[in-house]
Amino acid sequence: MNDNGGVLPLERLVNVRDLGGFAAADGRFVRRGLLYRAGELSLPSRGDRAALEKLALAAIVDFRSGEEAAKNPDCAISTVKLRAKLPIDAGNILALSRKEGDVPGETLMEDLYRCLAEDARPRYREFFAILADSRNAPLLFHCSAGKDRTGLAAALLLSALGVGREQVYRDYLLSAVCLEGKYQDFIEEDPGVAPLMTVKRSYLDAAFESIDGKFGGIERYLEAELGADTGRLRELYTARGFS
Repeated sequence: MNDNGGVLPLERLVNVRDLGGFAAADGRFVRRGLLYRAGELSLPSRGDRAALEKLALAAIVDFRSGEEAAKNPDCAISTVKLRAKLPIDAGNILALSRKEGDVPGETLMEDLYRCLAEDARPRYREFFAILADSRNAPLLFHCSAGKDRTGLAAALLLSALGVGREQVYRDYLLSAVCLEGKYQDFIEEDPGVAPLMTVKRSYLDAAFESIDGKFGGIERYLEAELGADTGRLRELYTARGFS
């Protein structure tokens, strides 16, 4: 794994990183330069745009709701041939937290992750179908902050590639570092929202617990619920050595 977790050193865009380098199944590694995760891609600096162009992305998957995407549209990237909108409406968790002030933010986020694992299956199924088409690589997937809808998508993808659970968590928790300071104004105004603006192990725990308890474990969930062809995905996105 890259020492910096594959984070791209961009100026305005945050939480953009290459998923390559993780140890995968059968002594292989996730290939670099093929799979990227990110927050929203609106308002990049000139240097950020140049960096995105250099990735030669073929496809972008956007998990944001239509309202989110309309408010902050992705920047244009000349190499992209497929822009797939797979909206997952996570609800206004900030408004909910203020309405349900007696419910801890951690509890709200854990509930959100259970909902993502259970209710967003059709969108994640579409995501895995796109991944299985080699014409769509290199591919970048994102939501607004790149931590929840994208965070679970990355956890599912890495699991499908045979990456160990602790390394899946390592990638997931890196969002807390990448987003540090981004929501400071919100937190200063209302410290109670702090758990909503980051990631914690218990949030992803909740998703995996739901997957284990309701769907018979991650392997069955990936295959039966998401239609993931793990053999195909590993052929496309993993290799011997750090290629």
